[in-house]
Amino acid sequence: GYRVFTELAHKDRGWCCGAGCRHCPFNHANVKDKAGKIKQPAFLYQREDSGKPIKVLFNSGGKDSFLTLRALERQPQKSEVIFLTTFDATNRTIAHQNVPIHDVQRQAEHLQITLLGIPLHRGSGETYVSRILKGLEVIEATYGRSVDTLVFGDLHLDHIRSWREDQLGSLGYKREYPLWRVPYQELIQDLEASRVPCIVSASTVDSVQVGTLFSRDLYDSLVSGGKVDGFGENGEFHSLAHVWEVDRDVALGR
Repeated sequence: GYRVFTELAHKDRGWCCGAGCRHCPFNHANVKDKAGKIKQPAFLYQREDSGKPIKVLFNSGGKDSFLTLRALERQPQKSEVIFLTTFDATNRTIAHQNVPIHDVQRQAEHLQITLLGIPLHRGSGETYVSRILKGLEVIEATYGRSVDTLVFGDLHLDHIRSWREDQLGSLGYKREYPLWRVPYQELIQDLEASRVPCIVSASTVDSVQVGTLFSRDLYDSLVSGGKVDGFGENGEFHSLAHVWEVDRDVALGR
């Protein structure tokens, strides 16, 4: 079809033109503003490979993803952590979070964590899982070894975890949930220890306003109200971790 023809035409040219073509077979190698232009999975930031086992952390840019990264940092056996972030190919924002992909790129650059961006094309007919698989293939082709583990920041919602297991389990990778059923008080303490401000980026409830700092006080008020999950786990609100406001080693808990 058209897509195959287009990819073949690009391959015949032999190099990436830098325009962010939708069917680029060269991982957008010459695109300058990758976060703003890429149409296929590509690295938005890449650090030197440590050679350690690869753990791919699904990063939405919010507090849960950030706390998951800190949990990985505490593990005795170190790994090559790579952020994987999906975003809308048209508006360049992360679904539900209302976070521009450029902000996650800023996180990755400050923390020096490799970031693979995967644009999702509405109405393309491609499934979410097929796009994820394409991204993982880019990682494996670049690093010359298989991804070891897919890592998620889920807290306690069984149906979300079950969906991940059903949809992604067939890919053959190990799955890891470092924050699963960790008490919220422990998560609050760890977030405070990081000194990283997490700012509400989207909200569906009146009790949480966009632009508000997620804090112990906000958490306590939500819990006492009894109607909203203290961490917004049911989608009541989302956040962006402003890691760039804190020293990298402090943010990572080193």
